[in-house]
Formats: sequence, C-alpha cells, structure tokens
Amino acid sequence: MAVDLKTRSIERRMKSVLPSRLKSVVARLLTSRGMGRLVKALNPRGNLFGGVYDYSLVSDRDAAQIFFGVWESAEIRFSKRFADNPVVVELGSSVGVTLGVLAVHLPDARLLCVEANPDNFAILQKLRERLPRPERIELIHRAIAYAGGPVAFDVTSVTGSKLGGGSIAAGRRIEVDSTTLSALLASRGIDGPYTLITDIEGAEADVFFRDPDALAGCTKIVCELEDTAEHAIAGQIERLRAIGFEVHERYGNVFFLAKPAAESRRSR
Repeated sequence: MAVDLKTRSIERRMKSVLPSRLKSVVARLLTSRGMGRLVKALNPRGNLFGGVYDYSLVSDRDAAQIFFGVWESAEIRFSKRFADNPVVVELGSSVGVTLGVLAVHLPDARLLCVEANPDNFAILQKLRERLPRPERIELIHRAIAYAGGPVAFDVTSVTGSKLGGGSIAAGRRIEVDSTTLSALLASRGIDGPYTLITDIEGAEADVFFRDPDALAGCTKIVCELEDTAEHAIAGQIERLRAIGFEVHERYGNVFFLAKPAAESRRSR
C-alpha cells in the first residue's frame, strides 16, 4: 500500500522534535486523574480542540485527555480541517468529542451521529443540549452491520466497544438494533454531498465492501482503520480507491480521503 502521506499539522511537527522522555512526562501529567479533577473543578466550556464539552459526563482521566486535545487527536484534527460539507455523518460518535468540535466549527451543518454503545449514547444525549443549535444534531442509537436485525455488541470501554464475536474478556455483551449506511441515508433523504467520519473498530470495512452505493454521495472520508479477519487496512484503502477516493493525509491508521473533485474545490 503506497500511502506515505503524513499529517502536516504544526502540533505534530512540534511533537516530532521533542525528546521522547520529555514527551512521556508531559503526556502523563496532562492526562492524569489529578489534572482531570482540576479540569472538572474549573469547568471550562471549551477545549484545546476548539470544541465544546461537558467534562462532568466522563471520568477524570478522560476529562483531562479531552480538554488538552489528546483524545483521538488525529481523527478529530482531520475532521476539523477537512469536514466542510453541509452534512456530516459520524459512525462511532463515542462520547461526542468530535461532535463538540464540529458543532462549533460547522455552525450550519447537519450532523448525524451513530453510536451503538448505550453508555456512550446516554452521554451524547446530555452533551447535545450544551452544543450550538442542538436541533440540527441527530443522535442514532444503532450499530452499523449488514446481517440484518439486532446484533451482538460488546461494551468493553468508552472507545473500544465493538460488534461481538467470539469470547469477551471484559465488559458485557448486549444486543443492539442495527442499520446499514445506505438505509440510514435513505431514511433521512441524504443523497450528498456529505462527509463520512468513521471509527467503528473495523466494522467500516463492511461499508466499503458491501455497501459502496452508500458512498456515491460521499465526497470526503476521515477514518480510523483496523485490520479485520477479511480485510487488511491495505485492502480497505485499495477498495476506497476503486470507488473513487484518493488518500491525501494519514497519521498512523487514521486517513483522510477525498474524491478528486471535492479536494480540488477545497484548494481553490
């Protein structure tokens, strides 16, 4: 897979020149429970991502990570930089950190947030009321899956929960109603253009391979990819290229892809 493009953000360049030991010390300090308790006590409305958040909704450590901009940072920074369509669909909204950024960054956009973890979904419902123009934000409690009907879902952590399969070492297994991306778009009259942001622990591979029509109106994708039993990351990227997307930037397993016409319009 010939993908060697990296993020050009100033933050990443600065990190690259800091000594590893210093980076480790700073990271431990900024993401400590004590720092999270301080953030909660100060109760700031915003965070260093440039978004809005309610820190009382999450653990102390998560509060620190969210405030200082180290929570899923590549995915969120790509989303902030590149999501500029009138509709944004986020698969795997977690506890709403990306949502809080996009609600500020895209004040007129329609935001659809899909989340299967019921604990996270309850947080999203509370957070939405604190965000600008909450009426344009739709929260959808579903898993993205293509078997039809309710699916097994493993609730293991805030960021790592996923479709159930095999044994589960920790957490709990529940049933969650599912939908497909095509069905979700059709039921809401969305035929494009839209930006897709997805981090659903490997389940996005089924969207790429089994539901390509859902991407007909999609012009930009921000995705965190994982190797799955059927599709390696390299194969997923090649599939997206075959559909018409090009990779423009990446950081680790987080990619920004766009259809050529969409990116050329952005660069004008």
